[in-house]
Amino acid sequence: MNFRLLVNRLCAGPSGPSRQYPNRCRKPESCQQTATPKPAIADSRLRHFPEPMKLAMLLFCHCCLFGALTHAADKPNVIVIFTDDQGWADLGVQGVDKNIQTPHIDRLARDGVRFSRGYVTGPQCVPSRAGLISGTHQNRFGVDDNNKGPLPLEVSTLPERLKKVGYVTGMSGKWHLDLKRETKGNNRTQRVDPLFLPHAHGFDEYWCGSNRSYFASHSLNGKVLKDAPQLIEDARFRISVQTEAALGFLDRRSENPEQPWFLYLPWFAPHTPLESPEPWFSKTPAHLPLERRQALAMIAAMDDGLAAIRAKLKEMKQEDRTLIIYLSDNGAPLKERAWNGSLNLPMVGEKGMLTDGGVRVPFVMAWPGKLPAGQVFDHPVSSLDVAATAVALAGLPHDDELDGVNLMPHLLGETKQPPHDALFWRWRSQAAVLEQPWKLIHLGEHQRFLFDVTQPDGELTNLIAEHPEIAERLEKKLLAWQATLHQPGRQEPLHEADRKFFEEYIPDATPHPVKPDADEDQTQGWPVGNSTQTP
Repeated sequence: MNFRLLVNRLCAGPSGPSRQYPNRCRKPESCQQTATPKPAIADSRLRHFPEPMKLAMLLFCHCCLFGALTHAADKPNVIVIFTDDQGWADLGVQGVDKNIQTPHIDRLARDGVRFSRGYVTGPQCVPSRAGLISGTHQNRFGVDDNNKGPLPLEVSTLPERLKKVGYVTGMSGKWHLDLKRETKGNNRTQRVDPLFLPHAHGFDEYWCGSNRSYFASHSLNGKVLKDAPQLIEDARFRISVQTEAALGFLDRRSENPEQPWFLYLPWFAPHTPLESPEPWFSKTPAHLPLERRQALAMIAAMDDGLAAIRAKLKEMKQEDRTLIIYLSDNGAPLKERAWNGSLNLPMVGEKGMLTDGGVRVPFVMAWPGKLPAGQVFDHPVSSLDVAATAVALAGLPHDDELDGVNLMPHLLGETKQPPHDALFWRWRSQAAVLEQPWKLIHLGEHQRFLFDVTQPDGELTNLIAEHPEIAERLEKKLLAWQATLHQPGRQEPLHEADRKFFEEYIPDATPHPVKPDADEDQTQGWPVGNSTQTP
């Protein structure tokens, strides 16, 4: 469906009332685990050493612990806000749509850096989240799409890394890295596996859930829940609840203000199901389609949530010690019955595509007193850089498992080189490489496109016939990268949904054939834009 028609169509009326649930708390049976006791070090190891050596070893361990605590105050706190299906256009500071009102996020951008070319690692929820929280490209450990979860326990995550140097870690919001796929006959379903909830991936405290049902370590009044995770149901508007839980985590940090902390806040908005939350909905322009008004209201709720968090940091006297990063997990879905009211303009494409409309997102970073204010950074950056930057700031050594780059030297002017030589993607029957300004996209086995993403017509004009030598060079790069992945080789054969995406958005682009790989694996894809799915 033509997007302009979609945006301008009239809506039937407000959404129906939400089902209400009583607030209650219970322990999910599937979460019950038996802990294996660890052996006492003194009994199992130190008993073999002479007493003076025992004393020296214990003193050494004490000094190491004291040193870690002594330097904790030098490490910044880190907040990562990861919104859901928020298109590139939907920050006021982007200057695309006058109807979007995000004064507090805009202020965050003015206080720090706005990345004009910020990219995520996938055009879909689960892979994008897996890449962000691990700092390793998700294709390297097999979480290629929404059907490839949960996040393997052996994959190191950012909170696990930060805990090693004294950080307290917490999260509030949509996790979605705990989904396990089950097949019974012809029926395929996904269920939450409690063994893969945030506590299994390095989070000390958590309020984990998209909407109404939350696995939690603490109640909203700050009480530690016995035998966590406990399942809590709260029918209030989800952004308000998730923000309240995040503020509770910050409240608890006042007990030890010198200890650094990491907060992951993946707000579940403006992803469907859309809502009309007040007081925000009544402030949106009445002439707009209902979906657009609802998206604007939900984004405004996140904007106010950010204001509350920054006010809390000021109250805690932690403003100048806290790095805040704000970005979306992918572009907005635009198809009829899937549109969440968000906009990707002027990007081409939508969620589920490796064009910029699917993977180029709002991306802001601020650290008052450390990062220059009002900076617009035009080189491409990646969501993988979030973990690499946080790890470097925490004083951890370089780790080759991290695929991102520490952005601080680039933002502070210590180097003029772009952070990345190239960015890579592989998702379903699409694969792409971006080497600014050129972007090569493979579609299925036989089609490829070359775009100059810096031009006004960008991903609308296929330039592969004019620049075959550039396409061949980028193709070698892309194939070399794909050979290093968990499932090496080319993207899947052409998926019908992907064919329709490209036909709709790039009607004048002439596909250029590429020799198919006879050994290419056949993998089941996931239908993008299915409004019955929550990923």
